[in-house]
Amino acid sequence: MNIKAKFILTYVAGIVTGIVLLFVVGFFMAKSQATSASNDDVVMFEKPRGIVPGKVFEVMQVLPDGSALATVDDIESGNLGTIVLFVGDESTSYYDSQKINVPEGKVVKQVGTYSYMARNEMYKTVPVVEIMAE
Repeated sequence: MNIKAKFILTYVAGIVTGIVLLFVVGFFMAKSQATSASNDDVVMFEKPRGIVPGKVFEVMQVLPDGSALATVDDIESGNLGTIVLFVGDESTSYYDSQKINVPEGKVVKQVGTYSYMARNEMYKTVPVVEIMAE
């Protein structure tokens, strides 16, 4: 091969290597930022705290990690409209406007807090809850 062909091949290989490296570094940066952002927003308690009154909750928004922001939809509880976060996992899936009914003999307990920025650019903090035995 002549020197001109080697130069062109080296130049093209350098460009391709740079592009691949750019995508790999970008992927890892995006992944680390997504993980740290979700971890910073949720604070879990060691033990469950108080009971959140309400037997019916309505999902208003499902977050990218599968968790759901829901409002108390139970007039009898006196907490109508209170916002809570149900943590999603592999066995549970949520969808918008879903009604979450608390089974008889179980209650909703606060297990943490979740902070987020609302549409009006104000930070809100809501309880993270789980359905568990009384």
